[in-house]
Amino acid sequence: MQKQKQNQKQKSEKLPELMELFPLMEKLGKHLKKDGSLNGTKIGWHCHLTQLTLITAQALVEGGAKLFLSEVNPATTDDDAVEGIRSLGSKVFLGDQSPDQVLAESPQLLTDTGFVITERYLAAPAARRQKSVVAASEITTSGIEKLRKLESLPLPVVNINGGLLKARIENYHGVGDGVVDLLRRLTGRSLSGLNAIVVGYGAVGSGVAFHLRKEGGIVNVVDNDPVRRLIAHFDGYSVENLDSSLQKADIVVTATGKRNVIGGPQWQAARDGAIFINVGHWPEELDLPSLKALSSSIVDLELKTSRFHLQDGSGGEKRLYVVADGNPANIVLLTGSVEPTLIHLTTEALCLSYLAKTGASLGHGEHPIPYEVEQSSSLLALEALRA
Repeated sequence: MQKQKQNQKQKSEKLPELMELFPLMEKLGKHLKKDGSLNGTKIGWHCHLTQLTLITAQALVEGGAKLFLSEVNPATTDDDAVEGIRSLGSKVFLGDQSPDQVLAESPQLLTDTGFVITERYLAAPAARRQKSVVAASEITTSGIEKLRKLESLPLPVVNINGGLLKARIENYHGVGDGVVDLLRRLTGRSLSGLNAIVVGYGAVGSGVAFHLRKEGGIVNVVDNDPVRRLIAHFDGYSVENLDSSLQKADIVVTATGKRNVIGGPQWQAARDGAIFINVGHWPEELDLPSLKALSSSIVDLELKTSRFHLQDGSGGEKRLYVVADGNPANIVLLTGSVEPTLIHLTTEALCLSYLAKTGASLGHGEHPIPYEVEQSSSLLALEALRA
């Protein structure tokens, strides 16, 4: 735990320098202040509480927003970031009940990660729901999938995840770059020649596959969807069965947004020394209880990595490595360039500005993120990049 905190501190100490090189949040804060649409607006934000959340909160507060934040995952929560957000005059709630505590503050807009706080809002009887809530937004694939299973959606929800910037910048390049950065730090070696499996070939998985191959990895793709398998084939990847490909994999990255993708049979099929990383929303993509049941011992290593010792099926022992207890490793360890995530967070903030102006007049149900919002975000990013 001390090593994890040290890693987070080292990363956060670099942020001021990075913000000088890529002053996107400074530009966002000035834009929101001039625009004035969020002045006095109460926002309920269910999110990962990281240093990048902190600097986004600073921009939103500069624009006049009143923030109430709830915790997505304790494993991704940075205590210094929480303290910093609270020092802005914003409220941060932790734990399983944190979404309910945010709703008790009567927010006008909700912005969600995994359709958690919006689902809590909808779960209340109509007569007892907060009358203040006008509209919401969602940033994840898994959240949109949950939303679409509802028979009715009695408020407008903007699908940020379906936009070009979230898919092509943050999901594709941000997460992929983060996985490569993590593996370099973890292994201390080049990725050239390493055999990797990417499970799930959506926006995140395809980006991970691209960045691993760019670094010299031999990449195989596994996906249950025949459309995605066909796309992966034409993108130049080997498309294989999971259990058989595990026998030769040095690296396994899950990016499906599904639970129990890797379980008992897969742990047993994996080769000695394989590294497992999840970058999907749910930590349960990796079924760790089944791995622990198969293991004779577990050793904690640096970079929030655990080494599991288990039988290899021929009387010998093999070692399997799991990063961040299956939590989204790129977020837990803040790996890779911050630029893609900051562009996404800027888009999320500008979507809130859009909802503050139009939310009351939007029809109920799912709405695509307006292209004009992404254009505004892109212009700010291009200015910050001096491009």
